[in-house]
Amino acid sequence: MRRELTRRDFIKRSATFAGGAALTSAAFPFRLLAGDDPYRPPIDLAIARGESPADNCLAAVDALGGFSKFVPKGSKVVIKPNPVGTSPPEMAVNTHPDMVEAVVRECFRTGAREVVVLSHDEMRSFTGNGTAAAVERAGGTVKAITSHDDYTEIPVPRGQILRRVEVARDLVDADVFINMPIAKHHGGASLTFTMKNLMGVNWNRVYFHQTDLHRCIAELATVIPHTLVIMDANNVLLTNGPIGPGQVTRPQRVIAGVDQVAVDAFATTFFDTKPERVPHIRIAYELGVGEMDVDRLKVKEFAA
Repeated sequence: MRRELTRRDFIKRSATFAGGAALTSAAFPFRLLAGDDPYRPPIDLAIARGESPADNCLAAVDALGGFSKFVPKGSKVVIKPNPVGTSPPEMAVNTHPDMVEAVVRECFRTGAREVVVLSHDEMRSFTGNGTAAAVERAGGTVKAITSHDDYTEIPVPRGQILRRVEVARDLVDADVFINMPIAKHHGGASLTFTMKNLMGVNWNRVYFHQTDLHRCIAELATVIPHTLVIMDANNVLLTNGPIGPGQVTRPQRVIAGVDQVAVDAFATTFFDTKPERVPHIRIAYELGVGEMDVDRLKVKEFAA
């Protein structure tokens, strides 16, 4: 019987993969690196649609096996929404607070000992857009990780630009990482989904923009193992991202999966484009982070 490889183990041992074969999407969510993975859901992507963002969120995760499949009793959970700015959910700028509240509640219901919702954003953003109140109602902790002391350095074995990177300490110490991006346009990265949302757990974001933004996003993704991705596509910002205001469509959908590349690849359909046309998605696929070909995925779409 193979010993389970935890998120902490993966991050701390990531240097051992330098020069070796890239991990494939079959390794996700990094709990095991070979053989049958008991944490892998029965489908690759679950897409729930309906009028309630919270109901869509819960239904999508249920289709993957439910929160109990991903959140062990006694675990520390870190959740990364996109909380930038103070716009209401209808502006499609921030992850819907109702979704965040629902996920925090479910994590505690399944036995998590601690749930931390964090991002490299000012506390006034968390407060202004309703995320802080939502997390507090559910019993979680909000952290605006704006101090250098909030970060620790880890190696990036497959990095060409990034050799080492400073990421949130809480993320490295977590047993469970749930990424909760919103699907929207982005002036610098073309589109911002799951992998772009990781810039909110990284300290030196200016460096990403000053070098090769897409390459840096993809290389960062190689060292951030996800337990679960829950993407908000209830309201989607098509133009003038990331902070709007811009054109908004209302697909009323939530996408859940364990492969960050696969979730991002599917989300390109809301923008009438293809995954390979978004450089950081293509590069992450080439680095072995996950699957970019949506036709190869088992996708279940349903009404919540």
